[in-house]
Amino acid sequence: MSLIKSIPLNLAPKNPHETMASSHSHDQSRYQLLNVVSRGSYGVVYRAWDKEAREIVAIKHELEGFSRSTVREIKILQSLPHHRSVVDLKRVTVDERGQVLVVMEFLPSDLMRLIAARKVAFSATQLKIMMSQILKGVRFLHENGVMHRDLKPANILIDVKDRLKICDFGISRWTNGSGSYTPGMVTQWYRAPELLMGETKYTSAIDMWSVGCIMAELVLRRVLFPGKSEIQQLSFIHFSLGHALQAMLCNFTPLLSGNGVDLLLSLLALDPNHRISANEALKHPWFLEL
Repeated sequence: MSLIKSIPLNLAPKNPHETMASSHSHDQSRYQLLNVVSRGSYGVVYRAWDKEAREIVAIKHELEGFSRSTVREIKILQSLPHHRSVVDLKRVTVDERGQVLVVMEFLPSDLMRLIAARKVAFSATQLKIMMSQILKGVRFLHENGVMHRDLKPANILIDVKDRLKICDFGISRWTNGSGSYTPGMVTQWYRAPELLMGETKYTSAIDMWSVGCIMAELVLRRVLFPGKSEIQQLSFIHFSLGHALQAMLCNFTPLLSGNGVDLLLSLLALDPNHRISANEALKHPWFLEL
């Protein structure tokens, strides 16, 4: 049975007065709007039926034209070859009024909602399969020179066949030679300690810290470091890592074996130079137990 089968989708019904393009737009006639998935200051995301491709898609409707984050996401996704653990960008169009339609692969839920809906713990097999898919997606991004910079459960989509796909590349960056970037990236609960300390010369190891936080959240079914400020976030990290975290995780055997704890602590190494890479993590003995 699919992990997401029992999750309420909570998709708002389509408002017949809302349109995503002018009445004369070819693209409007191609898509039949089904639901409003989400709204933001940038615009609206719809669930829609693509009449030509005969499939359900997600359509991001930009109210003010191309935002900086959308341009970045489009450029990064267009530059990458297809990968089964990364959401597909299908097409980008601009209608007669200059309204931007970004058409993407649609997946009905995400890890944040899955974790919130779970009444019982995941099995060890489920945990390993999910982590394997996440790590393969992250390895693919890093091998292609992309830092995601905002990995979190809400940005990992899941379909009815339990396939996970990384999404939301609005603040992602290609790695550059200087290694100097903006420090205030990544949602705070999943932000690596070097970013919390204001480091600008960071590496893709910041994504691996986020993966460690996600892995812990899948085990605990709650946020590992829920700081209300950057100072409190650092405090939680330094208090929890080490024996305190290992003692906490001991309550979750056999879900997380000794090898599983070792992998998690390798992802959450304070020193980014000692943090395990996605490729190394996929070769970890924990996965051999599957």
